Amino acid sequence: MLQKILKNKTHLAYLLLSLACLFWAGNFVMGRGVSDTVPPIALSFWRWLLAALIILPFAWPHLKQDALKLKKHWKYFCLMGFIGGASYNALTYLALHTTTATNALVLNSANALLIVLANYLIHKLRPTTGQFIAILIAMTGMLFIITQGNLQTLKTFTFKPGDLLVLISMIGWALYTALLTNRPATHLLSFSFATFMASALILFPFLIIEHIFISPMTINNPTIAAILYSAIFPGVLAYIFYNRGVELIGGNRAGIAIYLVPFFGAILSFIFLKEVPQIYHLIGFALIISGVVISANKKGPNKLA
Repeated sequence: MLQKILKNKTHLAYLLLSLACLFWAGNFVMGRGVSDTVPPIALSFWRWLLAALIILPFAWPHLKQDALKLKKHWKYFCLMGFIGGASYNALTYLALHTTTATNALVLNSANALLIVLANYLIHKLRPTTGQFIAILIAMTGMLFIITQGNLQTLKTFTFKPGDLLVLISMIGWALYTALLTNRPATHLLSFSFATFMASALILFPFLIIEHIFISPMTINNPTIAAILYSAIFPGVLAYIFYNRGVELIGGNRAGIAIYLVPFFGAILSFIFLKEVPQIYHLIGFALIISGVVISANKKGPNKLA
């Protein structure tokens, strides 16, 4: 069964994307437990620095081969590190100081649509009807969970100051996904190391400011465990899996898989936080999975579909 999945490009892509979403969901659950001891910039900085160091021994042979390309396209790698690594989580964390978690989740439900828009603006790629249907179904499922089964509550949505930061971070992620197909002809490990290191370097001055003026990080066993987890799973593995998934099936179809993050997050919350599932969870999950399945079976017009 596993060999059959690995031989099929689409099945392999969705396996990798599902694992990436599982690791990102675990990061949210872990983040809730260490939010009082690990400041957001510190967690992001150490996550990316450690991720770069972890991947370095494996990437080293490819880095030597790709050295000239990395130097030539350094602006591209810095941009990808900034929009896909350094800013995405940091902006979301900062936004939650001036907006609600519900607002952030409602806005994030449009992520797949922003990826489609970014692909159209950058690559002139038109989404298929099937892709739009899949996005709308999965988005409805996510909103069903957020509103606890009463979509009428969306009428009370009010725009808050932090929502602008959420939108900026989402636009950055959409651009990151679309620009993955512009990657110079370098090995995936070379690309990953370069973007991880760029993310850490971009965050470093903000780390100093946070440590001195806002909140220093407490070093203890839970802190170390949180950094190790965030670096290995939602850092190294999730980004490599997501980047490879986009490479295999394109940003539009891969973007829909992002809706699996709340799906896995809820399951992990049930397991580790003892949260009891409700009927609206089950309906929302069914819609999300349906959208992802439809996307997996709807091929677009080209490799960027």
